[in-house]
Amino acid sequence: MGYPLKSTSKQRYRKKEIAQDLDVIAFCRRKTSQNQGDIHYTLAVRLRATGGVDVLLPDANDWIPYTQAGIAVGEIFAQARRDRQENKKRLQSKIKLNGTELVQFVARVLTKHLDRPTIVLIEAEGWRNGRGEDNDGKIWPQLQNEILLSKRNVLDFCHVPGHTCEYKRDNKQLQNLLAVIRIRTGKETPQYITNRAAWNEDYPARDFQHLSGFYDKSAPELLHYFSVGRLPKTQKAQDEMPIPELYKLGFQEDKYGANIPFKHQQMVEMVPFFVHPDFQTEEALKALCRVPHYLRCSPAWSMGNIILPYPMHLGQEIIKDHLCILGVNL
Repeated sequence: MGYPLKSTSKQRYRKKEIAQDLDVIAFCRRKTSQNQGDIHYTLAVRLRATGGVDVLLPDANDWIPYTQAGIAVGEIFAQARRDRQENKKRLQSKIKLNGTELVQFVARVLTKHLDRPTIVLIEAEGWRNGRGEDNDGKIWPQLQNEILLSKRNVLDFCHVPGHTCEYKRDNKQLQNLLAVIRIRTGKETPQYITNRAAWNEDYPARDFQHLSGFYDKSAPELLHYFSVGRLPKTQKAQDEMPIPELYKLGFQEDKYGANIPFKHQQMVEMVPFFVHPDFQTEEALKALCRVPHYLRCSPAWSMGNIILPYPMHLGQEIIKDHLCILGVNL
């Protein structure tokens, strides 16, 4: 049953009401080389407002509790030990999905498995295009920068068997989808934030003491929200010498920062698209992005922030933790 989100004088009240029933679904994908198991596997993790966590596997029709997902993935990986291989390359394997199978899974979840107001999270890397002979290298090209802006109000699944169309906002199958948020990390995002006063004073850069959010309005049609984690408690005090400055810079003779351990929190970019009409104001867009922003806090680690939002982090770990079944040592 869908939740109607019609614009009324009680719109602000309705948004508070939705928060009590909000789902966050994250698509999680992992690809390894032929020497590391040769897998290309995905799953979806759903975090409910109640704190419940469920998982949907690509060959399943129903969500299962997170506590059962590890067993299910373990069984799939165990069965994959009998996969036929040629030169360490898996053939017709359940744990090596091609581009078509990956995007079909995304389209199926978005159109058939949303039963409450939902924000969907998906990384740009690995999902916007694929390498190899399957599906002409396509997975979901709409996630590319040059395409996302022009198609920000549709879901382009024209290349997806079983769909072959662009879904628009008025489609009844998508009435519970509040927005899709594209996630980018690592080398694709800037790793520092400055302001004019600090820049003019040549003030040494510091990590933030709290989880912090920033947004860029230079492209008004697409809000770019930047989430920066706080300084981990495990990091050495920054007032001691020598003082590391920006994330990409080092000290002494370390010209390229190659010897700096990973201790500075990364900046994560969040770009919402296919946004429900009631959430297309600037304040509403920021509110949508703050959901995955605050989900960079993990109940299992209170000394800093995880890089990916919590449900995406959980999904990545499920896959990673079962690679050992294939004899892969990470």
